Amino acid sequence: MPAFAAAMVVGAHELELDVWTSRDGALVVCHDASVDRTTDGTGRIAELDWADIRSLDAGVRTSAAWRGVRVPCLEEVLAFTAVRIGLNIHMKDEGPEGATVRRVCDLLTDLGLTDIAYLALGTQLALQAAIDYAPDIARACLAGQADPSVSIDVAVRYGCRRIQFGRHVTPEQIAHARELGLICNLFWSDEPDDARTYVRNGIDVILTNCAHILIAGGFAPLGGSGLQREASRD
Repeated sequence: MPAFAAAMVVGAHELELDVWTSRDGALVVCHDASVDRTTDGTGRIAELDWADIRSLDAGVRTSAAWRGVRVPCLEEVLAFTAVRIGLNIHMKDEGPEGATVRRVCDLLTDLGLTDIAYLALGTQLALQAAIDYAPDIARACLAGQADPSVSIDVAVRYGCRRIQFGRHVTPEQIAHARELGLICNLFWSDEPDDARTYVRNGIDVILTNCAHILIAGGFAPLGGSGLQREASRD
């Protein structure tokens, strides 16, 4: 949560966050499938109850100054950000037959966030669940990322508005995606000169761990003008 707050303060356009489901069904915001790297605990999120996850310290591994920071649930993040910033919600766990995708769609609808949030989905099952249940909520295709050309085909097949490429994407593949009307995300870039290269090649959205560095290097904060159309924060 402190990182999300910092990204908002420096003017990032979006927050990118990863969602998993705990053993008892909580929607847990954490990058990894396990809590080992980012907390003082151990275990896979899918095998832990929310109360146990919530009791862990998610700040102490960074420094003593962050001791006591807790792993948030998705509802907490949505309540904190409200409608103040875009949301790139990467669903790492779509649930049985897409049940978790449907739950997140309901949350976004109930909170009035469907215009500023989109679902980043990494499987065709998840994409199908989203389009069947809530076709008006924007989708970003992460399926087939190992081969950007395949990913583009999947994005078109499932009516995605966006596609999220890895760093191995070529300028020609970016151009093709843009010709098809797709907004192009890049995961990831943390250096201004590197990010500029991708933007010149047609990337629309840079996911970064260092929004403050990119903005200081000339990229536009929210409401400003600059070298890119959007900026994200992982």
